Amino acid sequence: MLDTVPQQDLVMNIPSHLYKYRSLRTKADKEHTSRILTHNEIYFAKRKKFNDPFDCNFHISCGTDFNTYKARLKQLNPNMQEEEIDKQTRKDLQPKIIRKRERKINNDIRRINETFGVFSMSAKRDNLLMWSHYADHHKGICIEFKTTHGKLFGCDILNVEYDVKCPIFTVCDDMNLERVKKFVRTKFLDWAYEEEWRIIYEKTGCQFFPPEEISGVILGSRISKKNKELVLKCLSLNNCTAKLYEAHECKDRFGLDITLMER
Repeated sequence: MLDTVPQQDLVMNIPSHLYKYRSLRTKADKEHTSRILTHNEIYFAKRKKFNDPFDCNFHISCGTDFNTYKARLKQLNPNMQEEEIDKQTRKDLQPKIIRKRERKINNDIRRINETFGVFSMSAKRDNLLMWSHYADHHKGICIEFKTTHGKLFGCDILNVEYDVKCPIFTVCDDMNLERVKKFVRTKFLDWAYEEEWRIIYEKTGCQFFPPEEISGVILGSRISKKNKELVLKCLSLNNCTAKLYEAHECKDRFGLDITLMER
């Protein structure tokens, strides 16, 4: 769990830069991407808008046995007498009580899913699949953000964990912040190539960020002249000091060379 890792170690593990791949294919794509560069505006998406329907899934286990629940209850209430813990455990493990707690966990998570927003980024700027999937087959751009003291936009950054199983909650678990983080940051193993990091915000929609947190913009290897001019115009309108890079397709390997451009 996140709270078992010292904060200093967490900061050390967070990349110094994170990357947002963006398309310029449609009018809406151009508008959204332009506003990041000109208005310092990013969008925190609802879970139901994710491209992976399994993202943020979870499983509730109702099979908690007497001893497991008793140990959990004792941990939460260290001053309770043994007889009291036994009595409370028998009461809480009644089928009707379990069903009630299961409904509560489901309702809590459903409410959380409807209210929180997510902004996703990658630790990689040269991932060929990311350029293809999220930047219109290398015709878009990749925006580089600079983290400061392990934060971005003044927010904590969570690394996504990849697994073959959904996070499991038992009926004796309370839906606290750390458990919310657990299901929000877990994705199926096949997505591991994205090396994703996330900012979780208390609400969805557009939010503003300090302009200096954009440290670079990478032009896709197949970007059109028109879209290249659009990006340059956006950067100049905002007096953005971000560095400008170009991605080039390598001739001798499957990869990209990313080189600094003069502005």
